[in-house]
Amino acid sequence: MPAVKVLLEVFSEQSDPFTRHSAALASAAEAEVQANDLLSSLDGLGIELDEDMVPVPMFSTAGGQPAIELEAFSMGPVTAAVAPSSSQSVVVPAEVSRSRLDALRDAPNVKVWPNSEMVFFAAGDSVFDAANSRGGLDCRPFRSAVEIETIRTLLGVDSLWADGYRGQNTVVGIIDEGVNGDTYPVIGGFSRPTSGLQPGSAPVTSHGSMCAADILIAAPATRIYDYPFLGVPNSGGALQMFQAVLNQRLIDGTPHITNNSYGFVGVPPLAAFPDHEVHNIDHPVHRKVREVVAAGVTCFFAAGNCGENCPSGNCHTSGIGPGNSIHASNSLEEVITVAAVNSMHERIGYSSQGPGMFFQQKPDVVSYSHFFANFGPGRPGGLDQPFDNGTSAATPVAAGVGAALISSIGTIAPALLKQILMESAYDLGHSIGWDDDHGSGVINAAAAYSRLRLQPAP
Repeated sequence: MPAVKVLLEVFSEQSDPFTRHSAALASAAEAEVQANDLLSSLDGLGIELDEDMVPVPMFSTAGGQPAIELEAFSMGPVTAAVAPSSSQSVVVPAEVSRSRLDALRDAPNVKVWPNSEMVFFAAGDSVFDAANSRGGLDCRPFRSAVEIETIRTLLGVDSLWADGYRGQNTVVGIIDEGVNGDTYPVIGGFSRPTSGLQPGSAPVTSHGSMCAADILIAAPATRIYDYPFLGVPNSGGALQMFQAVLNQRLIDGTPHITNNSYGFVGVPPLAAFPDHEVHNIDHPVHRKVREVVAAGVTCFFAAGNCGENCPSGNCHTSGIGPGNSIHASNSLEEVITVAAVNSMHERIGYSSQGPGMFFQQKPDVVSYSHFFANFGPGRPGGLDQPFDNGTSAATPVAAGVGAALISSIGTIAPALLKQILMESAYDLGHSIGWDDDHGSGVINAAAAYSRLRLQPAP
C-alpha cells in the first residue's frame, strides 16, 4: 500500500528550540537523531522520515495564541535569552503506510496532520484561451497587459518616492519556488548546508522571480530573502520556511514582510478530511503563520485563482467561486489577503472570491495584475508567460507598497499596516465598503502614505 506524507506533531516540551533547530538544519545526522528521539515510542508503525525536512518547533498550541515571547521579535534583533526558551511541541515531517494511519492516530501524545501539496497562483498558459470579456470583468481573452510605469502611476508611488522612501532598509521574504539572484536583489534566505540549496539559485523564469520583480515595482530599493519550498510545495515546506523566517528575525529583526502566492485549489469533504489544511485552523502551518505575524512580520497572501467567472484550469470544482475559493492560511484573519484587478480596475475573472473559510471578511484588498515586469517581450523571464499574471502577481505588488511604507517609518505592526492599507483603499464595489470580490478596494500607496503620516510615532 502506498505511503502518504504526513506531519507528526509530538507533544513534548523541548528546551533551546532555536538551537536545536539550527543544529538539525546544519547536520542531516543531527536531524535524524532528533526525529528518532521524538518518535521513539512509535517504533513498529512503519514511519519513514522525510529526508528533505527537519523537525520544526511549535510556539503555539491548538486553539491558543502564539507564545508571548515572540512579541519581542517585532522590536528588531533579540537575544536568545528573550526568545522562547522552550517549544510546546515539535512537528516531524514523515511518510507512513496508509494501513498504519489508524494505529498512528491512536498513539498517545501524537497528532497526525496532513501534509498536502499546494500550487502557485499564477494564471499560467491554461487560462489564455478564447472567451469574451464583459463590462467590469476581465476574462479570456484578457485585455492587453500594461507597462510597469502604468502600475506605478495607478499606485501613486511618487508621493513616497519624492520623500525618499523606496523600500530601502526593508527586506521582503519570498516563500515560493525560488528567486534568481543574478537578476533580483537576493541577500539571503533559506540555505540548508546538507542540501546544497542556495538562495538566489532559481532560474529567472521561476514563479518566485516573477514575485521579486513585482515587489520592486513599488519598492525598488528593498532587498529579498529567498525561501524556496523544498521540492514539491506542500504544507511541510511552508512550515519549514516560516520557521526559517523566525530564525532570521532572531538574528537581525528581518524580514519585515513575507510574500505568499500559493495555496490550495480545491476543498476536500469535511467529513472525510476534518484535519485538512482547508478545514482545520489549528493545523501546524496555520499556527506557524500566526507565530510569524506575532513576531512582527506582515504576511501577504494571494487570494487564489479560482473565481467563478474564469477559474484557472487547475481549480477543482469544489473550490471555485464565492465562499469556496479563499481558504487555508490565505483566509487567516491576521494576514493580508490580496485579490486581483487589471489596470482598468476591472476584476480579473479568475480572482478568488470571499467570504473566506476561516475569517469570512476576505479578501482584504485588491491589487494590480497583468503587466510586463519579469515576463513579456524584452523582460528577464522572456515569453515563458505572456506577462506577469494571477493573484500571484497582484500580491507582491501590494507587498512592495507595504515595504515602501515601512521604509518611511522604520517599523509598522502587521495589524496597523493592514488597517492602513484597507482604510486607504479605493472602493471598487457596487456598494460602499467591503465586498466579497474586492475587499476594501484597490490598494493605493499615496493614500496609505498620507494616512500613515497621521499615525502617532511608534
